[in-house]
Amino acid sequence: MPSVPYDSCNYKLFWKNRNYEDQSERLAINKFLKQIHSRDSIIDIGGGYGRLANLYIPEFRKCFIVDPSESLLSEARKSLITLKSPNSLTFLKTNSDSLPKDQFEVALMIRVAHHLPDPLPTFKEVYRVLKPQGSFILEYANKIHLLARLRGVDKSLEPIDVRSEKSKTEGKIIFVNHHPKRIEELLKESGFVVIDRLSVSNFRYPLIKKLVPEKLLLFFENLLQKPLAKVNFGPSIFLLCQKTK
Repeated sequence: MPSVPYDSCNYKLFWKNRNYEDQSERLAINKFLKQIHSRDSIIDIGGGYGRLANLYIPEFRKCFIVDPSESLLSEARKSLITLKSPNSLTFLKTNSDSLPKDQFEVALMIRVAHHLPDPLPTFKEVYRVLKPQGSFILEYANKIHLLARLRGVDKSLEPIDVRSEKSKTEGKIIFVNHHPKRIEELLKESGFVVIDRLSVSNFRYPLIKKLVPEKLLLFFENLLQKPLAKVNFGPSIFLLCQKTK
């Protein structure tokens, strides 16, 4: 995962007015965590400033936030120091290829795959650092979500770069949407089996968010994440995977 221009992104500002999306992702992660019984160690790959850390720190004895950005990790250290937990928290400025083999029971990778046109090497590294039968919670941006299909998106298995032409010209960070079938093929090639799927942020449309109270949106979000995953409805897909050996 690149550190530049990723390092210059203001992610706290990005999430400031996206509470619906943040809460939707938390609903999904909590559903998956309930299916994972081993709670010794977790690694949050691309964990940034620790947005999701308060979900897993109380649940796991050893927690690791890994990110290539020193500035984001510094923010994480400052914001998470107030969490009162007996569990350990370690910050690592590194990429996954420098981590030891068979080390973690759970890997979390949220909002990272959309910066990876070819996520296969990363999936293989996640497989390498997980213990046998370890769990991998993955999120990726869905190329064929409902609105994209209505717009007539290219349905090939190749990822699609959704940056504007201006952003491409300015060399801004890569942002790609992936085809669900291709992601699952790459996971299988890496040695994972998909255990569960959820469709997330299903009502992430400005007009809907403006007209419908957030509490009601989240009620239906929670209710529909599982059934809507069957048709790859939402802009974000969450997968619970398991290392096969």
